Amino acid sequence: MPCKRSFSLVVGVLIILGTYETVYNKSKQSYPGMFLTVLVSTAVSTLLIGIIGSRFAMEQNPFWVPETFIPTMGMLLGNMMSGMAVGLSNCLSAVSTRKEHIETYLAFGASRWEAGQSVAVEAVRLAMLPTINQMSVIGLISIPGMMTGQILGGAPIMNAVRYQQIIMFLISASTALGVLMAVIVSLLWSMCVCASLSHSLTL
Repeated sequence: MPCKRSFSLVVGVLIILGTYETVYNKSKQSYPGMFLTVLVSTAVSTLLIGIIGSRFAMEQNPFWVPETFIPTMGMLLGNMMSGMAVGLSNCLSAVSTRKEHIETYLAFGASRWEAGQSVAVEAVRLAMLPTINQMSVIGLISIPGMMTGQILGGAPIMNAVRYQQIIMFLISASTALGVLMAVIVSLLWSMCVCASLSHSLTL
């Protein structure tokens, strides 16, 4: 039980630190409630994907074995921070630069999703681009440091390759889920602001 409490504390600290870094150091723009949005998106995506990956892909029972789960969470959070910062910054800047375009859509009766769909798609695409590019060259052009370290440490090559593949799929899944959640919430908040402004101008 003390081990489980310590494990939960470490994971919670990692998520909070990752959220703080994303919101206050990496994102160029912010809005009220952004910290809570990023915190929930980060926690849900990393814990969900991390637990599923540790329990079923890595076959850890229980899933919260600290020697495996905490390094995995660290890798998921490290990659998600960059992707989420890119996605949020692109989403908020696009809404700012295309505010008149979005207000015109809303004024002519378009839904919030129709008005901001192109912004959300582009933000998610840019956020996922580094992860997708990294996945396309692993094992063919570049050998990741984690896999190299395992091989140099004497681990069987097939185990090192399998673990690297699992980690990359977990990273891509958690980043995609976290970025999608954060971008949708940010876009809805921006759409509320634009809809209120459009309504006031109409009146």
